[in-house]
Amino acid sequence: MKKALYLFAALLQLQASAQSPAVIHTDFPDPTVIAANGKYYAYATNSDPAGKFLHIQVAVSDDLKEWKIIGDALPGQPVWGYKDFWAPHVLYNAQLKKYALFYSAETVDTTAGKAIGIAFSDHPEGPFKDSGKPLIVRPEFEAIDPMVIKDPRSGKFYMIWGSGFQPLQIREMDPSMTAFKKGSAAKAVIQAGADKDYGRLVEGAWIDYNDGYYYIYYSGDNCCGIEAHYAVMVARSKNITGPYTRLAEVAANKSSVILESDAHIVAPGHNSVIKDNNGKKWIAYHAIPREAFDKKRYGRVMYIDRIIYRDGWPVVVKEQPPAISIRWTDSVTISTGYTKNAAADQLPGYGAQYPRLLKLANGNWLAAYTVLRNKGYRQESGGGLELEVAESRDNGRTWKSVSWITDPGRDLDNAQMIQLPDGSVLLAGRSVRWQESYRLPVYKSSDDGRNWQRLSIIDANEGAPGTLGKPDKGIYEPHFYFLKDGRLAVMYANEKHVTESPSYSQTIAQKVSEDSGKTWGKEIWVAHTPGHPKSRPGMPVVDRMQNGKYIAVYEVCGPEDCGIYYKTSADGLHWAEGLGTKAPEQKAAPYVLSLADGNLLLSSNLGVVTVSNDYGLTWKKQPMPWVLQVPFETDWTQTLWQGMYQFDEHTVGIVTSRKRAGGGHDIKIRFGRIEKSGIL
Repeated sequence: MKKALYLFAALLQLQASAQSPAVIHTDFPDPTVIAANGKYYAYATNSDPAGKFLHIQVAVSDDLKEWKIIGDALPGQPVWGYKDFWAPHVLYNAQLKKYALFYSAETVDTTAGKAIGIAFSDHPEGPFKDSGKPLIVRPEFEAIDPMVIKDPRSGKFYMIWGSGFQPLQIREMDPSMTAFKKGSAAKAVIQAGADKDYGRLVEGAWIDYNDGYYYIYYSGDNCCGIEAHYAVMVARSKNITGPYTRLAEVAANKSSVILESDAHIVAPGHNSVIKDNNGKKWIAYHAIPREAFDKKRYGRVMYIDRIIYRDGWPVVVKEQPPAISIRWTDSVTISTGYTKNAAADQLPGYGAQYPRLLKLANGNWLAAYTVLRNKGYRQESGGGLELEVAESRDNGRTWKSVSWITDPGRDLDNAQMIQLPDGSVLLAGRSVRWQESYRLPVYKSSDDGRNWQRLSIIDANEGAPGTLGKPDKGIYEPHFYFLKDGRLAVMYANEKHVTESPSYSQTIAQKVSEDSGKTWGKEIWVAHTPGHPKSRPGMPVVDRMQNGKYIAVYEVCGPEDCGIYYKTSADGLHWAEGLGTKAPEQKAAPYVLSLADGNLLLSSNLGVVTVSNDYGLTWKKQPMPWVLQVPFETDWTQTLWQGMYQFDEHTVGIVTSRKRAGGGHDIKIRFGRIEKSGIL
């Protein structure tokens, strides 16, 4: 049993990282979901969707996924209550041939507190008519959150309710539903304060019967607003009136929590459990979307996830992306580089390298890559590698050069772009005079890449000629991304600390800009290995996954032989110490892409693409987009510096520096079709 509980705790941790799908995207708190007449109905606390106030919201769905709010289940206000129509629960009473609606409201006697009332209807959507008087009246908000269950063993009806820092209570009801059974008494089943973290207040109870046990799902501790701190907990008993054993009393982690905040949602709770027409069980609950919470919007929307019982306890199974495979199709060439300069002199066979793409808000695409249009800064004082920018107006099928960015007397390389909310485009790169000057400049374009102006320097390391080599002390490969709060961040490879104590041959650094790239904050270390100075993490790429978390991938050369490693972060700013987790099947210069369906694609110089449908926990190899003429170990330059992008719902593209006969590289895109697969 102890081993099973440890496995249960590990499963909870794994599930918490996956994505939860919102099914009602407006304020819809305290949801109860029932099945009736071949459809599903959801009821929620009062709100004003579309600007119209509803006492009890009611929505309908055919499949638990697509929902439509259809009106007010309680259009007539009860004579005893006047506001705060909270936490409705509905069930069908076959003896009465009525749907019964239980809810709480503030009494007209404002000194009395909240009360629980009952209303009836012939139809699940209502209208429900109140019975005329409340069942329970209690001070403050002790009489809220009613749930009524027909005991599958005895056929009797029981109500569970409570909050206000008091215990959850259960009591048998009269079959009329308008009173409690004569001679019955309320019994406390879950005490407030018993659970760590979320137990200060308990409320929102729901009872589900499964395989001989009654399970009480309950929530605490603060449902709402800027200080929302809420979660779903569980206890079980062989008898409906208890005693109940909380999960914390037997779990290895000493916690009763089965659902709490993660990178995607804040303060989930007040759930119901529904069995669908196929016999599967689902948990419906409200939560604040993380993105909305970060913007100080606190509406609670409805989510639905699978729930299963494993080792005698419920487990919330978050939705995972579908398994996919990539079928590679046609390819196009963006650039072959330049063979002659303006004076018609023959140039070295460089071609074009290190491509990166950007889809603009207007639907066009930009490509930035490195070209050589001269003999280099060692032979020409104003020479050096340059960045060329090309544009596509047909979703990547054809390309036209629109501009160049130069830094005379230096090699300009490692381009990467991002578009700001105001429509302007930033491009970061590496500007080098080898062994004497390393800079990471940022350029800005306000006309979709046709003209560029220097905006800032992310980081720099300067010295007299030859002083920054052996070992090198350069900075390379910047990669932009946005944090959740909208700030611009960048990661890059950094050798500046190799001669310090302790020494690090290379680290991955991060900086944040508070002003859209004009200035940059302090250096933050993302990946390094304390005590292992020869490890060289570099070439970072970051993307935000569909579960709200960030993933950073990078190579680690040195003793790790340029293997690909990755880390995840809840906010893109705070990363665990160390090198992270090694990804299989990949080597050197990685790129990661989060697809719109939640799958992750990972590529590298090895020419391999792998896919993950569980946010990086496992990876599966895909067909090779490019055929290598010889093994990678024989010639690692065959497919250099790959990047991946999604062009539409069904199409991805992998752009690379493709080695060509006669020397040099071409910039090419191989397109791929996203297809469903059973391989994962």
